[in-house]
Amino acid sequence: MSFAPHLAALVISACIFPSWAGPLEDGVDAVNRKDYPTAIRLLEPLARSGDALAQLRIGLLHYHGHGVRENDAMALQWFERAARQGLAEAQFHLGNMYAYGLADPGHDVDPSRLAAQWYFEAARQGHAQAQYSLGILFLTGTGVVQSPEEAARWIERAAAQGHADAAAYLKGKAP
Repeated sequence: MSFAPHLAALVISACIFPSWAGPLEDGVDAVNRKDYPTAIRLLEPLARSGDALAQLRIGLLHYHGHGVRENDAMALQWFERAARQGLAEAQFHLGNMYAYGLADPGHDVDPSRLAAQWYFEAARQGHAQAQYSLGILFLTGTGVVQSPEEAARWIERAAAQGHADAAAYLKGKAP
């Protein structure tokens, strides 16, 4: 009996049928389907065990109130955990929390400065929205020393990646 037909069938089925996704992929898929209870059930254990992508997703669920009560404090906590692991998207969201006054950094700490710090961490990894946001902070002198040159540098980087607002700014339209 020849193995060739069986081997061929196995190879073809491996190409046709996707491999089984793990809990992270299944959790993200559940978010995309708006099946938030399933997303939380799958992602929360991963987030608690230190998975930065799961932490980001759980943070976003808390921020938007999807499947849980909207809770900026919980969103901040999850974003910070993922951001400290170097995840650019989480660093950007953490920067937004400080920039828009959704996080209280405590006494004697300027939230705009923290926003700039987190935007910088994401921007230096190539996160276009963080690059643009950091550029605007340099343009206005919010949380950083005002510098039109530094603003232009970051906004140009964002525009080079196709960021529409950055491109519009460079064409002379106000942000």
